[in-house]
Order: sequence, then structure tokens, then C-alpha cells
Amino acid sequence: MHGAQADSGAAAGRRWKALAALAALALLLHAGALGGIDWAWPQREVPPLPAPLMQVRAMAEVPVAVATATPPSAQRVAEAAPAVASPVVQRPAALRQVVPVQPAVVTAAASPTPPTPEPAASVTEDSIPHYRTRPPPAVTLRYDLQRGQLHGQGELQWRPGPEGYELRLEGRIAGLAVLTQISRGGFDESGLAPLRFTDRRVRRPLAAANFQREAGKITFSGPQTEYPLHAGAQDRLSWMIQLGAIVAAEPGLGVAGAKVVLFVSGAHGDAGAWAFRCIGSEAVESRAGSVATIRFKREPRGPYDTTVEVWLDPQRHHLPVRATLRAGPNDDGLDLRLLDMDTTP
Repeated sequence: MHGAQADSGAAAGRRWKALAALAALALLLHAGALGGIDWAWPQREVPPLPAPLMQVRAMAEVPVAVATATPPSAQRVAEAAPAVASPVVQRPAALRQVVPVQPAVVTAAASPTPPTPEPAASVTEDSIPHYRTRPPPAVTLRYDLQRGQLHGQGELQWRPGPEGYELRLEGRIAGLAVLTQISRGGFDESGLAPLRFTDRRVRRPLAAANFQREAGKITFSGPQTEYPLHAGAQDRLSWMIQLGAIVAAEPGLGVAGAKVVLFVSGAHGDAGAWAFRCIGSEAVESRAGSVATIRFKREPRGPYDTTVEVWLDPQRHHLPVRATLRAGPNDDGLDLRLLDMDTTP
């Protein structure tokens, strides 16, 4: 009798030990997933290859008055800055309206009709057109963040001011910061003009790209690689604001079939031309309901190049309602879906 009870107790002890071991293994696997995933936008790129490009018709620049700026702390909400068509540094306009807001009509040097497609050309750094821009006012966008089966929260803070801008993206999973990217810079005749881009991911050292404007080159904190600093060049975070600013100033580029080409640099020695093709209008479901957006897609140039899709809201200064990025066919990708928007400085 006592022997049977002892055997039963020993078996129960073994079962509890087995369950404890499985629980510990699950925690280790979860921690390994957080540490091993590339939480930043996918970084691998391939050398530029020919890709279709709709040539943009050259237009004479029309002088536009540069708006003066009021510090974000002086107002609660914002209105969009005017389109950039002058070599003078642009100053974002004062913050005065609450979203949702219908952006003001661009009158200076605006395209009267959608661009007419022309014969295709190769996407190269030398073929990147010059665009007018209309950056949005200060805003904080909060997203549902998904990487594979893991969910968390993402927050994008856009802070323009009289001395320049700061753009910050932070992603968290279960309270752990898995991704922090920061772009700082100013404004010029091409829109956003980044000076420094930093990228920090969980369990990895900070990496940076430096836009040396006086020297005319892009350098990096790690690799000795250098790139020429092309007019309108962006980093892997600032493009999210620059693309919308271009479409806000040139509505003809927001129609199906149109293309916007940007030179984009990461923080790990990677850079190249990104061609965004407009897919057209598309509804995106959000916490606030269905949002009418304009969808753009950046097609990869190789098997492990970065595929990008972004959905811009024309009723809210062409800010990104959703964005997805993937590196290769087997990559789970990173998906951001808007939860809410705050225009309080």
C-alpha cells in the first residue's frame, strides 16, 4: 500500500518537472524570437537593376513664398506647410486645425492634370526627378505592430519646427523596445533633408547614417562605404513622410500608374533608388472604421531586396495609415496598422 502511494507520488513529481521544463523552454524560445528577429526595416539590398520608370515632365519652377513657423509648443494642432518650390529652407506652418482635415489646395506650380505616361526608362540615381513637397503638421501616429506571430505597439512621432525636424519610430512587444529609429534633419528645396539617421534593435548595437551635406556624401557609423548625397535623398524612416509630402504637393502622382522615385539610405551601408508605383485608391480598415487611402508599392529588384507597401490618407495630410516591409519571399515582414492619430504637440 505504502509502496503504491510512493510510486504514485514519484510519478506526479516527474510530471510536474516535465511541465516546468516545457514552460522554461517556451520562455527561452520567446526570448530568442525577440532577440533574433530583424526588427528594423529589412536591410538587405542588391545593386540597382533596370526597372520601369515613368518619366516626369520637366516644369519651370514658380517662386513660392516661404511660410514662417511658430514653435509647436505655441499651438495645439497644425495645418500643412505650403509646397516647396524655392531653394530657401522651408519652415513648417503653425499648428491650428484638428484632424481629420482636408489639405488646402496646392495652387503654386501644381500639376493641372495627371502626368501622361511616357516611354519607360531605367531607375538610376541620375534619373531621380525633382519634386515639390508639402510636409504635414506635427502628429503622433499609433499603430498595431506585427512581426510574424508576434504583436505589439508602434508609435511614429513627427515633429517639424523652425530649426528642422525630428521623426521617431518605436516598436514594443510585451513592454520591450524591439525597434527604435530616429531621423533628424532640416528642410530644403527638395523637402525633408536628413542629417542623421539612427537604427537600434533589440540585442544589437546602434547603427547610423550621416548625411554630410557640405561634403556631399552619405557615410555610416560602421561600414566604410560612402554614397553621393543626391538631392532629395531620404533615410529608411524619413521616406514615410517625404512620399506623402510629394503626393500632397503633386496630386497627379497619386493616380494609378504614376511613380515616385526616391534615393533611400539605411544605417548599415545600404542605399539605392526606390521606385514607388501608385496602385490606386483602396479602403483600409482601422479602429475608426474604413479609411479611403492611396496605395503605393515599391517592387523589389532582386530576390532579397526590400518590398514596401504603404497606404496614404489624403484626408489627413497623406500620412501612412498602413505600411508593410519584407526582405525576400520567406520573410514574415513588419506590418504597421493605424490605431489612432494625435495632433497635440
